[in-house]
Amino acid sequence: MARIFYDKAPVEIQVGTYRETLIATDCSINFNNSQSPIYSVGKKGPIGQFPSAARAGDMSFNFLTTITGSFDSIVGVSTSTQGNIINYLADAIKNSTDSEASGVIVKCAGVSGVGFLNSYSFNTTANSISSSSAAFTLFGSGTQLPVSGRLSGISAGVGIGGTEASTVTTGIAHGRFTTMPAALNTKLYDAHAGAADNPATATIYSADYSISFNHNPIYKIGQEFPTTTFYTNASESLNVSEDLFNSGLKFDETAASYNLEIKGLGGAGTVGMKVKVKDAKQISTSASVGLDDIIRTQKSLTAVY
Repeated sequence: MARIFYDKAPVEIQVGTYRETLIATDCSINFNNSQSPIYSVGKKGPIGQFPSAARAGDMSFNFLTTITGSFDSIVGVSTSTQGNIINYLADAIKNSTDSEASGVIVKCAGVSGVGFLNSYSFNTTANSISSSSAAFTLFGSGTQLPVSGRLSGISAGVGIGGTEASTVTTGIAHGRFTTMPAALNTKLYDAHAGAADNPATATIYSADYSISFNHNPIYKIGQEFPTTTFYTNASESLNVSEDLFNSGLKFDETAASYNLEIKGLGGAGTVGMKVKVKDAKQISTSASVGLDDIIRTQKSLTAVY
């Protein structure tokens, strides 16, 4: 079995006592300092350039969907679960009953900051490795810059505190053993009597999941960095590709919840990463077909928090 060495730019996330080093494929860091020129009547050229907004940064990265981290429960799914720390963080934020949010420590190649999760997504396809992406906004805190640090290596770790500090998270989610819940399958019925006993049920080929968050930093006069930051709302979506088309979208208030479980190559019986989408509604459906392929249909479901 081939061994992969990964020591170029690990991404480390720390949420409370939990921390994890993800197998990221890339990482992008940006730092913005907004300035506006001020002009005076009768004077050619600006008096100077002055701050027009607080300094802020952002960090985004793509990583392999790992399912071997061990964190707190996913709300409404299980008392303990595996997955990765980004999935755990997203679930904790969207189910939070407190508006005031706390940032988490985000590190990439030694550059770090206190970040607020902006978006998180992953995909799963038949016989393919699952990949994920995450983006954080960094506002700074107290007198601390949003992004700081020297380009250097960091210690790899997974689990609580410094447990197993010499390891990088492994166990990559794969479409080989992943199954979508039966509740997602579109079903079609013939018009003749008794056909309801033998409905045509869709086969799901792929699924794309994403969630985005809105955070509102609060600034006092005389402060450059926010006193606090509030989590306002989240929007979640699930796009599914299958082989049945159902155009009869209902315009009503009903919604359904779905439990997704993404598994790796360990086998169908192993514990995977779990996601609970609550009160989702189907908002669109479409179909497309190409040469030498079966017709593929897509449906989109959304949920808000």
